[in-house]
Amino acid sequence: MPFLTRQSYSRLYSFSLRSNNLGASRILFQTAISSDDLVTSNNDKEEAAARVKIPKKFVPFPFQYHEELTLRVDSLTNLGIGICRTPSDFAPVPNWVVMTPNVIPGELVRVRIFRNHKTYSDADLLEVSEPSPDRINTPRCPLSTVCGGCQYQHMTLSSQREWKREQVSELLTRIGGFAPPRRLPRVNPTVGTDRAFHYRSKITPHYDAPRDRPSIGPIGFKEKRTRRLVDVPYCPIATEGLNAKLAEVREDVARQVREGTIRRPKKGATLLLREANEGVVTDHNTYVTADVGGLTFRFLAGNFFQNNPHVLPIMVEHVVRAARGGDGEGGGATSTMTHLIDCYCGVRAARGGDGEGGGATSTMTHLIDCYCGSGLFGISCAARFEKVVGIEVNERAVEEASANAALNGITNCEFVAASAEAIFRNDVVNLFPRSRTAVVIDPPRKGCSEEFLEQLCEYGPERVVYMSCDPATQARDAKVLAEKGGYSIGSVQPFDLFPQTRHIECLIVFDRCEEEESGGHTAESDEQ
Repeated sequence: MPFLTRQSYSRLYSFSLRSNNLGASRILFQTAISSDDLVTSNNDKEEAAARVKIPKKFVPFPFQYHEELTLRVDSLTNLGIGICRTPSDFAPVPNWVVMTPNVIPGELVRVRIFRNHKTYSDADLLEVSEPSPDRINTPRCPLSTVCGGCQYQHMTLSSQREWKREQVSELLTRIGGFAPPRRLPRVNPTVGTDRAFHYRSKITPHYDAPRDRPSIGPIGFKEKRTRRLVDVPYCPIATEGLNAKLAEVREDVARQVREGTIRRPKKGATLLLREANEGVVTDHNTYVTADVGGLTFRFLAGNFFQNNPHVLPIMVEHVVRAARGGDGEGGGATSTMTHLIDCYCGVRAARGGDGEGGGATSTMTHLIDCYCGSGLFGISCAARFEKVVGIEVNERAVEEASANAALNGITNCEFVAASAEAIFRNDVVNLFPRSRTAVVIDPPRKGCSEEFLEQLCEYGPERVVYMSCDPATQARDAKVLAEKGGYSIGSVQPFDLFPQTRHIECLIVFDRCEEEESGGHTAESDEQ
């Protein structure tokens, strides 16, 4: 089973440029798998080696440039890269790690080394000698082996989701320290929908500056494991509306290059295509709307808003139910939460758990939405809480969140701006009964700052509902909440918001341990 290599892709793309017909490149790449440019057998090895130019910075230990190995795949990293190891009796480097993409654990593969690091090597996949029963032999996208946009198109959807579940569990154990005697509940099966393609409602293809030529270079996404661009005339995970618009945008950029009228020619650019209620827009500064769970949210097209409209409502409901608790739907106590605080309220969706979220049966009545941006979480939760407060360091986001609350007729939500040093120093929030207060957090990929976590632990809400787009930083923060805040994990729920890719959204529900009550609130505040 041969594969399109990085070098083969470069030759194919060069041919498409010479043909001066970017519109035909989709057909070209669809036939790429049977191209003579593919490495198909060992008979090509000697001839290919004679043509190879070794990079100047290549380190020839422990392997020579383009040395080929046959190895068994052990596992996948959280970046979707396969981990192989040399045999224990392999000289001179037993158990040496070799990283290669587009593989599945358990497979026997033939790989070709192109870079040696101090503790591991990088290799291209040449052939799968013993394929996994979970392998998709012909991925939907012919560029999937080289384009960095997708990592898992060669895997069945069920195996993708099982690996995402296992990766969340492994990260919580290894980084979070949730191993005996610290309890970690079984990570729930990854939640998604049957729509594995044409789900993505926003893409941002790139192009480099034209250099002394009358035609544009690649317009697309970064190549796997390099900074070079792969030309992507059609993206199977993007909506059909986006793909139709992408064809128009590509032709328009090519025309501007030919006419010498293209903007920002020195640096290249990142294009925006977002599909919303108004159709497909390309202007970052245009306001658009999206409907989630019967609510309408207005935001700038260039701003953050989750871009899988099929899974987003499911995630929202999971967060809402996990934050609210009660009825066996999240939380761990027997009380009812009535207040919610939404900190850093960006445009985010509240999500909870259908009887699987949270470990408590308590019902929260107050909610705080942290990292709330334009208020998606807080507004989505409002109907099930007495009071919701969204807290955001960005004053513009606070204005947008307040406008979205008014747009939906929500009157029990309040959005306030706060400095990073005083997130919870708010007169309204200070009056919330801690034993009935939930805090929803949905930070950026880098996770929560130490400063924020310290304030959260000091504030001491009964429940913390943590949604993350990076389970590694979430596991790091979970360790702090357990060790310094006295919280235990009630449930862990991964979501497959981006099928065919390595990306995972993960919801963890934390409840205060009764025997480990930490500071941050008093009995008097609970009585208010």
